[in-house]
Formats: sequence, C-alpha cells, structure tokens
Amino acid sequence: MNEAWTIPQTIDWSIPTKIRKSWDHKVPYYLRFRDHFAAMIEAGTLASGNKLPAERVLAEKFSITRVTVRQALARMEAEGLIFREERRGWFVSPPRIRYDPTANTSFTESIAEQGRVAGTRVLSKQQLIASQWERDHLNCAIGDPIYAIRRLRTVDGRAVLVEQIHFKAERCPGLLDHPLDQSITDLLSQEYGIIEHRAQINMRPTALSEIPAKALGVAVGTPSLYLSRANLDQLNEVVEFDQEFWRHDAIDICVSAAVRFEQRHTNRDKMGGNI
Repeated sequence: MNEAWTIPQTIDWSIPTKIRKSWDHKVPYYLRFRDHFAAMIEAGTLASGNKLPAERVLAEKFSITRVTVRQALARMEAEGLIFREERRGWFVSPPRIRYDPTANTSFTESIAEQGRVAGTRVLSKQQLIASQWERDHLNCAIGDPIYAIRRLRTVDGRAVLVEQIHFKAERCPGLLDHPLDQSITDLLSQEYGIIEHRAQINMRPTALSEIPAKALGVAVGTPSLYLSRANLDQLNEVVEFDQEFWRHDAIDICVSAAVRFEQRHTNRDKMGGNI
C-alpha cells in the first residue's frame, strides 16, 4: 500500500442542508450517502488512493449513525468504488486491472502495458513431497518432489493478488535457489528451456481464507476471485499448477473472443466446412 495516500484536507465532505431537504425520504439514507461519494469519485474530487475519514468523522459530518455509514461503505466496497485495509481504513479504489488469463503474457508485462507498475514479494518457498492433490493437478506420482512457492503481487504499491504455485521439481532442479520475485515464465525459459503455454483455466468467486487475506491486508471472508490453471510445456506435459486469489475490486477479466473465432474457422476449413 502506498504510504503517501492520505485524507484530502480541502474537501467539504458534507451535503448541504437544502439538498438533503429535497430528497425523497423513501430512498434509504445510506444510498444517498453512497450516491454523494460516487459523484465525488466520478467528478475527480476524490482521486484514486484518497483515504476517507474515519467512520466516526463521517457520521458527525453527515449527522447520521455509524450503522448507516457502515451500510453505505459496505455498498461502495461491493461496487468496487472503495476498498478497506485492515487497521488503515477506507480508500478510493484505483482503476481495475485488465487481465486476460488465457494470454501467454507475464503479470509484469501485462501491468506495464497498462502504464502501471507491478511488484512481487516472495512470501514462502519450500520443497514438498507430492500428495494426492499434487498428483491430480501436476500429473505426477505421490511422493515425487514438488516445489511450492507463495508470492504477493502488487500494482502501483497496492496488494492485489496472492498466488500459490506448485512445480515438478525434476523439471526445474534448483529453482528455489533463483530470485523468485522475477517472471517465473521467463526464468523457466532461460534457465531450463521450458516454454510454457496454458491448458485448462478455472475461475470462481470465493471468500478469502486466513493466509491470503492476511497477505492482502483484508479481513477473512472478503470476496475474491479464485483462478487456477495448469501450465504445459512445449511437449504438452504439465510443468506447474498455479492458484491465484485476486481482490474482487482489483480486476476486470477480459478474454479475447477473436482467437477462438479464428481457431474455429481454421478447424472448420480443415474439416471441409463442417464443424
């Protein structure tokens, strides 16, 4: 998290009394509160990274209860307008990352193409003995040596993703001795001659458990997008299995349909026009 992000000091947070009196009282006040802040964000009055005042201060400024404040903040968080960090408060969300999980582009390259800065911190690394879970996902034998790496990925200093990666140790001996805050895709290519491509990708909404939540600085149970994929080498053998836990408010999934369209027509041509 960027420590320079602070509360704007020149903003009038309150809503004029004249405007309040004109409101339809059938609309819950927390939605009015939400609309007020959404308009400030849309107008640029509140910029990405701006910190909101404490709940107590907001309740006083708007002459409402803290329960109402929390309802409005929760609504804005669900919409991705703001995000919360444990023990630090509420912040205006930066633009979402455009992410195509089917592309053979590294995280760092993808973020750089969007004019933003990617960062990586290694949380843990270890060698394990394959269990049934690793056997099923890596197509290896129970008891085979496995490398397990957990990393935190950031964009512009904000933690957005925790990834857990499992590798077949026999395919990349000594991998854990290399700096692992770099592109592992490039590392596998340069040091081991492994050219990866992605096979099967699964995505689903989930809630963060303790370990990824702590790394991301959010509460346990915070909504998340879970993504898993098996990466194959040039011989179509599984090399790694990757699990990603994304902040729900940090990502837009953008998958190109053009590639599938081209593949479909190529296959149809090969089959004489029938598919």
